[in-house]
Order: sequence, then structure tokens, then C-alpha cells
Amino acid sequence: MKVPILARIVPLGYAGRLRVGAFIALVAPSVVASLASPSASVAGQDDDELRQRQHAVDTRIDEAATEVHEISTELVRAQRLLDRAEADLSAARSSLASLQRQVAQAELDDQQMQVQLQNAQIRLQNARSDLASGRRDVRASRGSLASYAVSNYQSGGIGLSSLEVAFDSQSAEEAVDSFQDIDTVVNKESMALQELQAQEVLLALTQDRVLETKRSVRESRLLAAEHLANKLTLQAEAAQAEQAVALQVQTLSAEQDRVAAAKLNELKRLGKLERERDRIEQMLLILAERRAERQAQRQSERQAQRQSERQSERDATPPATPQDVQPGAPPAPVDDSGILAYPGESTSVTSLYGMRLHPILKVTKLHDGLDLAAACGSEVYAAADGRVLDAYFNSGYGNRIIIDHGYVAGVSLATSYNHMNSLLVRPGEPVTKGQLIGYAGTTGYSTGCHMHFMVYVNGATVDPLRWL
Repeated sequence: MKVPILARIVPLGYAGRLRVGAFIALVAPSVVASLASPSASVAGQDDDELRQRQHAVDTRIDEAATEVHEISTELVRAQRLLDRAEADLSAARSSLASLQRQVAQAELDDQQMQVQLQNAQIRLQNARSDLASGRRDVRASRGSLASYAVSNYQSGGIGLSSLEVAFDSQSAEEAVDSFQDIDTVVNKESMALQELQAQEVLLALTQDRVLETKRSVRESRLLAAEHLANKLTLQAEAAQAEQAVALQVQTLSAEQDRVAAAKLNELKRLGKLERERDRIEQMLLILAERRAERQAQRQSERQAQRQSERQSERDATPPATPQDVQPGAPPAPVDDSGILAYPGESTSVTSLYGMRLHPILKVTKLHDGLDLAAACGSEVYAAADGRVLDAYFNSGYGNRIIIDHGYVAGVSLATSYNHMNSLLVRPGEPVTKGQLIGYAGTTGYSTGCHMHFMVYVNGATVDPLRWL
């Protein structure tokens, strides 16, 4: 059942109504940084991941722009640039950290290679010393054997000396002792020959060791040079990465300033939007109060007239018996649904009426209308019979039309059509339900073509779906 008009006006008075701006919630971005590598493949993966994150941010903003219309395009763009700057800085810092770790590892590897090279050079020096010593030993052994061979040759050889010893000996015991002395000499020479052979084998091995150590030193030098070059390259890349981080910090600071300025403008725009809504609500509230006063006065006059007529009838008619008195039936409740028609061909709702949390400003605001899908230039129709209360441009609502539908279903009813490209009616002009009044657009505080449809009951905005 509808409540009396005055009872509905009081709680919706101008001083007590909520002052909130119109907008739709936009998804907040999130950026998670990942480690980058200086290698081409890893760097490519980082670039791909960064592009994916940026694409995800752009997709969320674009999807929100499809749903959210009463928000500043400047703020949306500034926030997108800020999100990208944050992602770029995060990637740059990750890349720098990775390069710094690799530079530290390269310096450690370079130090280790220098130690290995020094050890290899020491081994080569020792091997060369051993080779020189072995060569001296071999030359000495060969010299001793050569002297023995010459002496033996000059004395006629071992066999002849043995015979001479036998003939010259005075006794058999003396001959045996002489032969044993000769055997001892021969054994010593034989051992000297074997030692020479062993020294020559060892000398050959030492020569091989020298050659192998030379190769090891050469390889160590090449590896040390490669590590040094890699370290220098990484240091240069790290220096560039530091410059990139510094540049990204400057870019981020600039984008933060841009977002701060856009937020300030957003708050100013929301303030203008609220003041405009308050102005219209106040105007419609005054209209509703005057209409309620006239309605109450007319009802009072009709009630007085009916009482006068009933009194005249009672004076002219005998009093009725108790059986003749019929109690009056209670008034049927009035259904306000379906009273208004959709203002366009589409009935697709892109955003509902109600409170929203602004994703960037982090403040709760009222989305004071129903957003309906509408292509740019699509036709807009009057939702019901009425008279154009106003048709004008506002920086927040864009081109808008306000239609007063009079006293409907026990309330003062009005509708508003916003962000239109063009208007076909003027203030004071009567309109009929379904009449073409203009074309949809994206003027004013809007990020895309749509129809922001508003319903006022007794001067205050209500959910339009209750009346469609």
C-alpha cells in the first residue's frame, strides 16, 4: 500500500538526503613483479609477462569502461599509465637485482679463475723445473756410462781383463776375489744403465706433463678472459639497468603526480555532479511539495463538498436502518511497476542503481541511475506522458532531458535522460510515452555511449527498475 504523500516527502527532505556522486565500480589493478634475467630468452619471457600484465590491466579497465560510464576518462587513462609505470619499475628492479646477482657471481668466478690460472702457472713452473733437473740427471748418467765405455774399450774389454786377472793371480782364492770385484763393477754399471733408462722414461713423462700443463694454462687463460669479458658485459648491463630503474622511478613519480591531479579533478567533477543532482532534486522536491499541497487542498475541498452533499442528503432522507449501512472497501494498493517504458530499444542493463566503491578514490558513492546499453546515435524515447521540465547541457550529466510526469501512483514522478548526443525537445514542451526525444551518446561525465536513465520520486532518485 502506498504511504501518504506528506509521509513520503518528510524522510526524503533536501537536508536529510544523501549527497553522493554517480559512478560505477572499476576494478583495481594489481601488479606483481617477477624476476628478470639478462639473457635473451629470459628477457623475452619478462617482456612477454610484462605485456601480459599490461594487457590484463588494459582489459580490466576496458571491461570496466563498458560497465562504468560515470567516471573521468582522464582518471582512467592516468591510472592505466600509473599501473604500467609500476609494472615497468617492478620489472626493471627485478632485472637489476638479477643482473647484480650475476655480476657478483661473475666477480667470484673471475677470482676463482685467476686462482686456477695462478695454480696452473705454478704447476707449469714446477714441471719445467722438474724437466730441467731430469735433463741434467740424464746428461750426467749418460756421461758416466760414456766414460766407462771408453775406459773399458781402452783396457780391452771386460773379457780380456778377466783373463789377465786369472793369469796374474797367485792363488785360486785371489782369482775368485778378483772375479767378484769385476762382477761388482759390472753390476754397478748395469744399475747405472737401468737408472739412466728410468730417468729417460721419467724425463719423457715430465715433458708430457709440461705440455699438458701448458695446455691447462692456455685453457685457464681463455676461460679467465671469457669470465672477465662476461663480468664486464654484466657490469655494463647492470649500469644500464640502474639507469632504467632511475628513469622508471622518474616516470612513476610523474604518473603519480598525474593521477593525483586527475583524482583532484575527479573529486571536483563529482562535487559538481552532486551539486547538480542536489539542484534538480531540490527543484523537484519543491515541485512535489507544491503538488502535494495542491493535492491535499483539492482533497480537502472534495471531502468538504462530499460532507456537505451527504449532510444535504441526510436532511432530505429518513435515517437508514443499521442493516442498510454498507462498510466501504479498503483502497487497493497501487502497483508502480510497468508504469514507465524503457527509454530505448535495448533493455540490457550494464550497471544497476545503488552505492558503489570508487576503485581509485576509495570512496563510496551513489550511482543514481540505471545504465542501459545504447549505441552512439541510437534513439531515445520518453518513458511516459509528461512535460519537458528542462533540456540542457551539464558538465557531469552531459546533454540531458528532465521530464515531469505529474502525480502518478500517489507520488510526484519525473525521469531524466543523460549523456545524450543531441536533444529534440525543449523545456515546457509536452511529450507522449514512446515519443522520440533525442539520441544516445557519451557527453559529459562519461567514458562510453550508453543511456543513464534516472527516476525521481518526490524529488529524490530511486531505483528505476521498480518503475520499468
